[in-house]
Amino acid sequence: MKISYELNPPKIVIDDHHFDVMRLNQELQILLNRSSELVNLVNGIHLTDSVLGIPRVSSITAASYIRKNTGRVGRGSNNNNRLKLSCSVRTRDRNFTSFCQFVTDAILVGVESLLILRGDEPATAIAPAGVGAGIGTGVKGGRKRREEEDGVGQKSSGLKPTSILSILNDKKYNKSIHLNLSVPSKIFYHNRSLFEKKIEAKPYSLVTQLISSLSDLGEIVDIAKSFKIKVVACVMVPSDKNRRSADIIGLDWKEYEKNPVDFIKAASTLADEVLISSPNSFRIGIDLLKSLRQ
Repeated sequence: MKISYELNPPKIVIDDHHFDVMRLNQELQILLNRSSELVNLVNGIHLTDSVLGIPRVSSITAASYIRKNTGRVGRGSNNNNRLKLSCSVRTRDRNFTSFCQFVTDAILVGVESLLILRGDEPATAIAPAGVGAGIGTGVKGGRKRREEEDGVGQKSSGLKPTSILSILNDKKYNKSIHLNLSVPSKIFYHNRSLFEKKIEAKPYSLVTQLISSLSDLGEIVDIAKSFKIKVVACVMVPSDKNRRSADIIGLDWKEYEKNPVDFIKAASTLADEVLISSPNSFRIGIDLLKSLRQ
């Protein structure tokens, strides 16, 4: 059973306060402490990239900190005993030049795989000095014009994850790092063509959105494996603290709420890896990981 755990790097600014490097270093230490707890419980750690469009420390920077400060991380001689690091990277924030820089940095840091995804829209626009309250408040009057004038527009780069991955494969980046794509947790008729395009881009793995059904996961695995593509199944820990996050994305965990351990074990027999997420309680996630090892 191959298990990874998802961690969010620290937010750069909290509650609209000013940038505070001391506070940020404290948050990075918390990340390192959590990584140390995970070392003997999982095979890998996955670091996200500005979830919900909220600016956070780069997943590559976070990976670098973990690699330098946590045991079992790095290019050890015993590869089977090495804690593997993976990172998400958003396409909407980057042009192709910065994307190449990001991938190269990941390779140099020793990251094993990248999940290429479009990413959520930025949570708010950032107003420079002198710009009034119209920025980021939802008030449309004059907002777009001021953003264009002041250079703080939140327009997406337009880069598609499938296109980026195809180019990176063509440039042979995939010889040095695994390049993955995200797929919905269920294949519907209306998203089958998108699923096929992701298959055609030849990712190393397909990483599902949060699954709620083993039968849905099995359908994804059957298609992916026919093309010799691996599958990573994402599972959210069912708990009261995580319920709000589940409700926001429409996740129904009825199938495994009472017995998440057996559900994850079953998912691991279908997929090549299971990525566990507990966005609102690290401690509950640790407790589940310990139960999986029993």
